[in-house]
Order: sequence, then structure tokens, then C-alpha cells
Amino acid sequence: MQTLFENEKFKWINLQNPTKIELNEIATKYCFQKLTIEDSLEPGHLPKYESDDSKVSFLLIRFFDKEHRMLKNTVREFSHKISIYIGVDFIVTVHQKETDIFEKIQKKYLANTDPSKIIIKGILYRIISETIKTYEEPAYQMDEEVNQLEHLIFTDDFRKIKLPTLYKIKREATACKKILDYTLEALKEYRADNKKTSSSQDLYEENVKMLHLHSQIVDDVQSLLTIYLSLNGQKSNEIMQTLTVFSAFFLPLTFIAGIYGMNFDFMPELNYKLGYPICLLVMLLVVIFIYFWFKKKKYL
Repeated sequence: MQTLFENEKFKWINLQNPTKIELNEIATKYCFQKLTIEDSLEPGHLPKYESDDSKVSFLLIRFFDKEHRMLKNTVREFSHKISIYIGVDFIVTVHQKETDIFEKIQKKYLANTDPSKIIIKGILYRIISETIKTYEEPAYQMDEEVNQLEHLIFTDDFRKIKLPTLYKIKREATACKKILDYTLEALKEYRADNKKTSSSQDLYEENVKMLHLHSQIVDDVQSLLTIYLSLNGQKSNEIMQTLTVFSAFFLPLTFIAGIYGMNFDFMPELNYKLGYPICLLVMLLVVIFIYFWFKKKKYL
């Protein structure tokens, strides 16, 4: 347990990777709801906001931090949670994963503001704002990757695109979009439970902006995937068309060769002096006929 800030109005306490016993102790001291403690300990819990009669509000948000392993739960793979308990004279933050969000707040806000003027809502605003900002850089990175993939598709180099690349981008963008969707709902409930100030409106708009960016990336990747599959299908159709054309030429020739390849004793053409050149001439005429017929039908 660490006290990050304290003045005559309130105290800001931070707990990093606390045990259940430690969390229960602080919960008993500040009258937290037991269900919110379980939410704080659950690794994959989605953003939410709760308020009860004890005047202690609970806000759970998630900041972007990509794991170096594939998890079944994409929310856990691309983010980690911060649980925030807001009381009249305290704010308690709980998180498992180390983050520089609180350090940024201390440098940008606490160090440059008169301690007597710092309030709970000011710290809360900056925690949420810095958390939402963690989704900005990955959004721009994914957008750049999507632009590069679009360039490959529309310059006839689409075969250089690997499906796992598209899958990874879609997986990451979808997870971020899901988190930001739930964060938006949590902010709506927070604004409904508190006065709709300009700062809460700024947070709402900032979240909407990030949500729009990631939603656009999901749509773009889905479009790229559809185009990629269509181009692959078109390429396969072209190959099949080429094979069909070759088959159409060789099928009648194979038929003629098959007939005269039979070993019957009474086949007058076999003993005819001009039988061989006539057979070749017939084959050539068949090929020429098929060629011009295909040209007329615009198959070639």
C-alpha cells in the first residue's frame, strides 16, 4: 500500500498487486462493497461503474498493455484493469500490472498544482484520461499497418499479405473496441450519477474518439479480408478457366487418338496409305474450330 497524495481534504492510496487479505483489510476500513472486491481481483473483468448508499463509488477501467502471449480472453491479452474506489475523503486505486499512468499524473498534475487546490475529481479525471490515451498509439500503429496492406492489395502484390497478419490486427482492434465500448457505458453511468461537468464531457468525447478509431480499423480489416479472399477466388477462377480451355482443346484430340489406338483387326483406316496425315489434319481442323469458337464466345 502506497499513499500517492494527501492533503487536508482527502487521501489517495494506491495498491499494486494486493493479496485478497490486504484488499479485504482496506475494504473494511473504507467500507467497500464485497462484490466490488471480487471484481477487482478478477483479471478479465470489463469496465463498469457502481455506486451505493455508503457513498463509495466504484469504477473499473482498463488501460492498453499488450501481453507477449496469446490468451483465450482477448481483453486480458491487450489490457489490464485499474479499480478505483471513490469516497468523500479518499480515493483508492487497485491494479495488478505495473503502469506509468500514476507517475505521469504526479509529474503533470500533482507537482505543478497547489496541493490545497487538488480535489478527488481532478485526480479521477486524469486517471481516466491517461487510461483512454493508452489506446491512441496502438490505434495509429494498426491504422498504418492497414494502409500498408491496402497498398499491397491494390498494387497487385496481394499475395504478399499473410492471413495471420490480418487476424492479429483484427483481434487487437476488436478487443480494444470492446473495452472502449464498456468504458463508454461506465462513463455514461458515472455522468448520470454525478454532475455533468465539462471535464466529464471531455472524457466522454475522448473515449468516443478512441472508439471510433478502433471501430474504423475493425471495419477496414474486415473489408481487406473480404477483398483478399475475393482476389484469391478470382485467381483460382482464372487458373480453372485456363485448365478448362486446355481440356477443351485436348478432349476431342484424345477421343480421336483413343479410337485409333484400339487394336481391332478390321479397321480400314489403319491400312489406308493417307490415314495418318488425314487423321492429323482432322485434329488440326478440330483445334482451329475450337479456337475460333472460343474467340467468338470471348472465352479467350
